Amino acid sequence: MKRLCLLALLAGSSVAAVAQTNVVWGDWNSRTEYRNDAGLRGDAGALSGFFQTNAPVNYPSGATSWWHLLDVRHANAANNFAMQFAGSFYDQDLYFRKTNNDPATPWSKVVLQRGGLISFPGVYNFEQFNIGKDGNNGAYALEFVNHTSINQSYGIRMGANVDRFGHGLYFQGAPGADNYAALNYAANPALFISALDNTVGIGTHQTAGYQLAVAGSMIAERVKVKAKGAWPDYVFEKDYLLPSLKSTAAFIQQHKHLPEMPSAKEVDSAGLDLGDMNARLLKKVEELTLHLIRQQEEIEKLQQQNRQILQQMQQMKK
Repeated sequence: MKRLCLLALLAGSSVAAVAQTNVVWGDWNSRTEYRNDAGLRGDAGALSGFFQTNAPVNYPSGATSWWHLLDVRHANAANNFAMQFAGSFYDQDLYFRKTNNDPATPWSKVVLQRGGLISFPGVYNFEQFNIGKDGNNGAYALEFVNHTSINQSYGIRMGANVDRFGHGLYFQGAPGADNYAALNYAANPALFISALDNTVGIGTHQTAGYQLAVAGSMIAERVKVKAKGAWPDYVFEKDYLLPSLKSTAAFIQQHKHLPEMPSAKEVDSAGLDLGDMNARLLKKVEELTLHLIRQQEEIEKLQQQNRQILQQMQQMKK
């Protein structure tokens, strides 16, 4: 009985001693070891653990210099199944794969959120696709950055940021730049759709209640305006009261513009309605045409009278 108690005491002391001993391994007792080949098989000596390398093999495509590797392996080395994470020492990118008994299993890049953005990098310069936060007021945007050359990239941004242009959806562009911080997005949106009144602005977010507002010039191969009012063919009706040239002259003398036409001040303040203005201009052209027709008729009458007078004078000479 005494011997059993003594053995138990000695065993307890040994366990306590082991529990108090720090278990360390790896280079400089860091628990991180060197392993160049991330595809090393378990039956070739690969173990679960933390690793580093400066000569990466079977790491993500293009891996060079120093890399980290976290390797979680199946307990049975013969199965050679592993779940792995890897990343370079020098950036914030992270890669993941499950080897499924294949050391050349492709790596997948882990999408990370940084500063409220999720970024998908491209190949040239700093091209990328970003989605997420824009500003500090709960706004979000999609950003497409593409390259114009190996050393230049441009940006297109679509977002809904109250702080930028108010309530609505906007599109902005930035010309080519050497780096992301140098992207200079236009001060005004290329396109803005107001969420308040469903109006659209091109080059502006201030639509002033118009269904479409354009800040700047336009070019088109064809523009068709469907007028709401009556087209002024009624000028040619028999009962139309044609204004006299004398009354028109008096109106011009007083108002410095044609009757029924807007003044320069009105155009400056309210702009022009193209359909309405074309109708008004046509009306004036039609009225002028009627005056010309009447004048031509008067000229022909006078010419006829002159011929008759000449004939009478010739007969008197005989």
